[in-house]
Amino acid sequence: MKNSTVIKTFFIVVSLVFGLHSSNLYPDWFIYQQRYPGLVVGYSYQGHDAEQNAESLFCAYRDCIAWGSLEIFDMEGNQDFLKNSDYFYYFSPDSLEKIRGHLKAVDLFETNIFSGDYIAAFYPDTALQINSQKLKPEEIPRPAWVDRTFWQDDQFYYGVGMYTSIGLENDAWKTAEEQAIFAILNALAVQVGQIDIQTDLGADNNPNAGREEISVIRIKYRLKNINVLERYPDFKNKIFYVLVRIPKNGVWSPMMSH
Repeated sequence: MKNSTVIKTFFIVVSLVFGLHSSNLYPDWFIYQQRYPGLVVGYSYQGHDAEQNAESLFCAYRDCIAWGSLEIFDMEGNQDFLKNSDYFYYFSPDSLEKIRGHLKAVDLFETNIFSGDYIAAFYPDTALQINSQKLKPEEIPRPAWVDRTFWQDDQFYYGVGMYTSIGLENDAWKTAEEQAIFAILNALAVQVGQIDIQTDLGADNNPNAGREEISVIRIKYRLKNINVLERYPDFKNKIFYVLVRIPKNGVWSPMMSH
């Protein structure tokens, strides 16, 4: 039996016996992942265990091709909003074979005790012991970065992703993480197409009234050394936030696809 399965089974038993509901607490390795260099986080989903997901993320975040498109729209001069997105991360199948079986589970917590969904922490080739502090969501300080989307310094690009916490928690965290990466790519991408759709001239026959501008951005980047730094659960507003960092020398110029 795999390490992750053993730990998961033990955790479920403890939860049932002592009435724990782990979604009320977050280990600090999940909230402040940057404090644990080398740590890999995996999510269970749709019948797949967290170890499988962690193996895929380990490979993709070390070296991958991000390829896809994003549609955004601006209605009457308001802020741009995400309309639709379709993107993928490709990585070498050989790298997945090399890491398979080499991630050692060190901790996990349940996100849905009824469905058995959980999030786990792994280290490559060693089951290091971590003394993880348990954090109550309401006691986690709201970080300043949640009010930003993208920025950069001399060495790194930073992206913030967010997604509603209504629904399945694992899907919400995974989506927010993906959105954080795409926030960086969106900021770096070159706009390759625009379509103006005039939906309504308005009562005064103003040609700009009701105008919706749709921008289609297509990207193809090679990315290396993607790092998740922090996460923040905003239960009051029902939004999960994730902060991601990519070194500037780990982003190759986009090869635009039309």
